[in-house]
Amino acid sequence: MLPDLSPVGELKNIGPYMVKVFERIGIHTVQDLLDSSYRELKHKMISAGIKPHVLMFYSIEMGIQERGWIDITPSEKLELKKLLED
Repeated sequence: MLPDLSPVGELKNIGPYMVKVFERIGIHTVQDLLDSSYRELKHKMISAGIKPHVLMFYSIEMGIQERGWIDITPSEKLELKKLLED
């Protein structure tokens, strides 16, 4: 895992678009991301005029785990979908 104060863009799977999304919602470091729940991130995106997509959260979760986004398992997908429910 990257040091907590590393820029969030250094996480695996986080490209330029997601870096811009994170900047708009006030997430700048890995620690900022770890301190936020997926529901909080989702609501911040909506408030910032960004339409969240479940694939964004797959990439985030796999990045935190230092895995490729395509490596997500069906059970991990289901768990993330549950976490994002309102």
